[in-house]
Amino acid sequence: VIYLAISDTHLLCSQWINKDGQPFLTSVSYKALSRSLNYLKQAENEIVSVINAGLHLIREDISFEGEQVFVTIPDSFSQSSLVSYDQDMTDNDGWAFARWTIQQRWPSDSKYEYFGRSFEKSSRHVYAIRIPIVFTEPIKMAVRELGGEAIWMGTESSTFFGLNPDQKSTLIYINKNGYQYYHYSQSIFQNGTARYLKDTWKLHATNGSSNVKDVFKGNLIAIGKLSERRKTHFKAYGIKQFVSMAGVNM
Repeated sequence: VIYLAISDTHLLCSQWINKDGQPFLTSVSYKALSRSLNYLKQAENEIVSVINAGLHLIREDISFEGEQVFVTIPDSFSQSSLVSYDQDMTDNDGWAFARWTIQQRWPSDSKYEYFGRSFEKSSRHVYAIRIPIVFTEPIKMAVRELGGEAIWMGTESSTFFGLNPDQKSTLIYINKNGYQYYHYSQSIFQNGTARYLKDTWKLHATNGSSNVKDVFKGNLIAIGKLSERRKTHFKAYGIKQFVSMAGVNM
């Protein structure tokens, strides 16, 4: 199994095998991209060229032949919307409304693929997310040309829920001024920014609730290492820290 993480500036690839019922890391490869993907914006041909060049460098370290590949892209490369819809509206109406909302928030003439999920049974919400088309089919084709098969693709924050869909997960990304959060469960997807000011959480929701009790539920996972001061922000929650390569026997 191969995990391929695509970022703005580099590709990170790891290869795992199953040994005595336990995952065993066999190879890791890090390759800087020749140009920033953010700088290229929506120049599809250039983005494909830069990623393909990076993949061919990784192939020198890791063989994709016959491997199943899991692929992630940064959440910042996508836009999403969670909308509620009335009783007299259909799922298709909700889906169209969610897509329309994304376009209103982030107007663009570029090409995108849309993915979504209906929460009709629990809350009559529809969640939609759009991803530049350059990060879907072209990447699948590039992996296939290397001999692998991309069996799962998603944003970085969706990985924990995508692999463990029966568990609620809230991912906390640490930044200079506070936090970025993504909450996933079977009943709703939510995301936004959060700050801890004067012993109180202040949430600014992009999608979903701004109430901390509605968001900080299930597995609370900090991506990166929390400072001692930041740990006190989460003293009321059983937060776990996810640090790259921590707990991996080399």
